[in-house]
Amino acid sequence: MPKTTVLLVDDDRLILAMLGSGLRHADYDVLEASSGEEALRICEARQPELAVLDVRMPGLSGVDTARAMRERSAVPFVFLSAYGDLDTVRQAAGEGALGYLLKPVDLPQILPSIETALVRAAELRRLRAAESHLNETLNRNRSVSLAIGVIMERHRLSQAEAFEVLRFFARSHRRKISEVAAEVVRAVDTINLPRSAQ
Repeated sequence: MPKTTVLLVDDDRLILAMLGSGLRHADYDVLEASSGEEALRICEARQPELAVLDVRMPGLSGVDTARAMRERSAVPFVFLSAYGDLDTVRQAAGEGALGYLLKPVDLPQILPSIETALVRAAELRRLRAAESHLNETLNRNRSVSLAIGVIMERHRLSQAEAFEVLRFFARSHRRKISEVAAEVVRAVDTINLPRSAQ
């Protein structure tokens, strides 16, 4: 079974070495970056399952890095910081962090937080995939409903009759009903466009 890949991002080389060693010993595949810019390059190349980001780093801060990661690669992240003040924690939560760990680093305490974040990240990936599938299905169904309405109005048919016309056409041309319906809707939309917009 492949190892889970965790990206550690901290400008403190000692923390990187210590955390990296501990996580490797716990059987993780560990990537290390000493800046936000380097972390973004790694995410584009490797797509780790989780990133652990220091909040305050020179150059690109951990918060800015998290924001860029979310936009570019959707890598989930937790923050690691020496600062536990409420404003910093709220800012981290606002960026979508799956956790907030405080320095000094204590590996036995960090491991459960990392495991919890990984489980939560997997749940979020499943939810995003389900949402995408649902939206796709709703869009297909919407096109079919609209196409049936067009056929009903144009040919003065009942809903069931219009559906049979659509289904027969799709079947006889060896195509999906949703594809044919989408073409009907596009054709009607094109006809309804004002001349200046065409």
